[in-house]
Order: sequence, then structure tokens, then C-alpha cells
Amino acid sequence: MKQVIAGVLIALICSAAAFGQNQDEERASTVEDVFLRQQIEMQILRSQARSTDRDTKLLALDTVAEMAREGDLESSPELFDIIQTLATEGTRNEVRSGGRVINNYPVVRARAASLLGEVGGEQAQQVLLTIVREDPEPMVLSEAVYALGQIGAIENADQVADHIVYTLTRENAKISPDNNLAMATLLSLQALFESGMEFEDTDQLADTVGLIIEISTNYRYITIVRNRARVVLESLMN
Repeated sequence: MKQVIAGVLIALICSAAAFGQNQDEERASTVEDVFLRQQIEMQILRSQARSTDRDTKLLALDTVAEMAREGDLESSPELFDIIQTLATEGTRNEVRSGGRVINNYPVVRARAASLLGEVGGEQAQQVLLTIVREDPEPMVLSEAVYALGQIGAIENADQVADHIVYTLTRENAKISPDNNLAMATLLSLQALFESGMEFEDTDQLADTVGLIIEISTNYRYITIVRNRARVVLESLMN
């Protein structure tokens, strides 16, 4: 009887050892599989971002946005690089064929700018400031200035305000200024003021206030934009 019990115990021990070894192998296999899958996903995203097809680029941004919501962006600088690259597609990053730029898609840059506002942080802010200074498209500028308001002033209120004022001053000089850009700018400034943005340069503050007043009385803008300008002035004085 003792021999039978001893045999059973040995069999159980061997079985447990084999089970543990299989578990270790499965865990190792799982880690390797996850890493490989992540590498494949990243390669696909990079290829989509480099494509000259607009819809493929937008698909890449949708995927990156989902990964950002899941927290993957913080652990992968490559994902941020994809957003940054697409935010300047056709302006700083040009692909030419037969002398013609074939990757100039404002809708892609606008989506990337919006995503930078969701990502937040100083690095995203600096990319947005570059867009505000360099991009010629009101659609993209609208998303960029609004995103700056989402991020807030990170100890550089004067720099952020200077870029926003520059953009809207340029727009105000047009015979038919863009109402969407004006509204996005006003909403951004309002968000910055309400978040406690403080100016160190009094001249910059004066320029910003002067610009808002100008919009509130500029009848080339629609009524809703002029009214928003008055609301922003009130929030600044309170």
C-alpha cells in the first residue's frame, strides 16, 4: 500500500513539475507574441502614415487616437512621432511627384492638430505653435489654436498668446476673414483666461485685448463671433 501511495505522489510531483514548465513556456510565448504583435502594429501604422493616400493617413490617426485613449501613447514615443509628422504633412513634410506636392491634405493636418490637443503636454504644445505660425489653411489653424486652449498655458502664456494673436491679426486683414478660425481663437483664449493664464509682458496683454475688441466690433464677422468676443472680454475682466 505504501508503495502505491509513494508511486502516486511521485506521479503527482512529476505532473506538477511538467505543468509548471508548460506554464513558464506559455508565459514566455505570450510575452513574445505580444511584443511581436506590437511591432507589427507599429510597422503598419508607420506605413499608413507614410502613404500618399488621404484616407489611409486618416485611418492611421484613428488608430493612434484609440491607442492614446488606452494609454499606449505615453509608453511609445513612436506614436507621438506619427502624429507630429502628420500634423505637418504637405507643409514641412512634403512628398513631390512630377514637381507637385502629393501629400498636402489639410484635413489630415487638422485631425492631427486636434489629436495633439487631446494628448496635451509641452511637446504637443510646441508642435501646435509651429502649425499656428506656418500652416496656410484656416481649417488646420482653427484646430491648432483650439487645441492650444485645451492644453492651457504651460508657464509660457506670452508665447502662446503671441502665436494666437499673430494668427488672428493675419486673418483680420483679409476682406473675408474666416469665421470658424475667429471662433476657435476666441474659445481658445477664453479657455486660457479661465485656466488662470497670466501675462508677464503687458504689451502682449494689450495686443490680445485690443484684438478681441476689434473682433467684437468688426462687422465682417458674423454676429455669433462678435458676441463671443464680448463674452471673452467679460471673462478677462472678471
